[in-house]
Amino acid sequence: MPQIDNHLKWCLKDSRRLVEVKPDLYLAQKHVKKSEYNYGVLQALEKLKIYDWALNVGFYAIYHCFLAILAKYGYASRNQSCTMTALLKLIEDGKLDLEKDIVLQFDTLDVEESLENPSVRHEREISTYGVETSIDLEQLKKIKELVLKVQREAIRILAE
Repeated sequence: MPQIDNHLKWCLKDSRRLVEVKPDLYLAQKHVKKSEYNYGVLQALEKLKIYDWALNVGFYAIYHCFLAILAKYGYASRNQSCTMTALLKLIEDGKLDLEKDIVLQFDTLDVEESLENPSVRHEREISTYGVETSIDLEQLKKIKELVLKVQREAIRILAE
C-alpha cells in the first residue's frame, strides 16, 4: 500500500508526529493500565448516564492500547493518524499479529469508507465537538466491546 508507506514517511519527518525509539515494554504496560483505568471511568460515566463523555473515554481506552503496541515495537506517537499508519504498516509487514479490521474500526484513512461505516474516532469527534449530549447507546455498546477486544489483543501482543 503506497498510501501507508508515504504517510509513514511523512509521519517520521517530524518528531511531533512519530518517532522511532527503543522498544519499551514498561511504558507499553503503563499504557495498558491507563486503558484499563479509562474503561473504569467509561463505566462510571455510563452509570451516571453521561454517555457522550463515556464514548470519549472509550476512544482513549482504545488509543492507549495502540500506543502500548507501538511502544513495544519502538515507536512513540503524538499524532492519531500516524499511530494508525504505524500499526497498519507493522501489520502489512507481518511484524504485528493483529487484525487490520480492529485498527480500521477505530480509524480509517479511507474517507469514503468512514462515511459509510463511522469509525470510533469519527463518533468521538461528533460527541466532543458537537452540541448534542445524547448518543446512540448501541454505538456506546459497540465501543465498549471494541475496548475489551483491543485490551485483550494488546495484552496478548505485549506477552509475545
